[in-house]
Amino acid sequence: MITDYKVITLFPELISSWKECGVVNQGLKKELFQISEIDLRDFGIGNYKQVDDAPYGGGPGMVMMPEPLDAAISSSEADINIFLTPAGKQLDEDLITELHKYNRINLVCGRYEGFDQRILDLHSNYEIAVGHSVVSGGEVPAMFLMESLIRKIPGVLGNPDSLNSETFTDDKVDYPVYTRPEEFKGKLVPEVLLSGNHKEIDLWKKKNLKDI
Repeated sequence: MITDYKVITLFPELISSWKECGVVNQGLKKELFQISEIDLRDFGIGNYKQVDDAPYGGGPGMVMMPEPLDAAISSSEADINIFLTPAGKQLDEDLITELHKYNRINLVCGRYEGFDQRILDLHSNYEIAVGHSVVSGGEVPAMFLMESLIRKIPGVLGNPDSLNSETFTDDKVDYPVYTRPEEFKGKLVPEVLLSGNHKEIDLWKKKNLKDI
């Protein structure tokens, strides 16, 4: 199970702020795992700590240079290197289970027009995407991926039974949920959920699961 996460990024403050929130913060306080930020700029070239350059062959934008990334990755011991990229494999529960075979991972966050292909050829064990869309960098996808992984670590969630019934378990989308009040703007809570009949409630929940 992954308990050591290292994030290679040009914006380490994004990761450090996220670590102060929710179940991630609770898990860190319990020392169930650790997350470290590696500032790619520390490995930049020259007085200006350059990390990007124009693409060979022309084209818009800039490309992340291989030398700083190679140095940053080589500075961090890990079982695997994961690159966050929109061209990667789509994240799902099966992939999360597969990744948890490892103990230590590097998550490499891109910016600009992406990575020099040679750094992927040399270091990539996985390229992962978290959706069919493009964002400005790999930090948000990295946080998405880490939280998906961290939730599976025993002791992180207050109620571990949550993992057994949440959305995407067994390729299902979770049933609708309700809380007080019993009526809101003319909309009522289904009577079966108020009945106290646990057998009927379980049947209702199973019936209202949806296939992905």
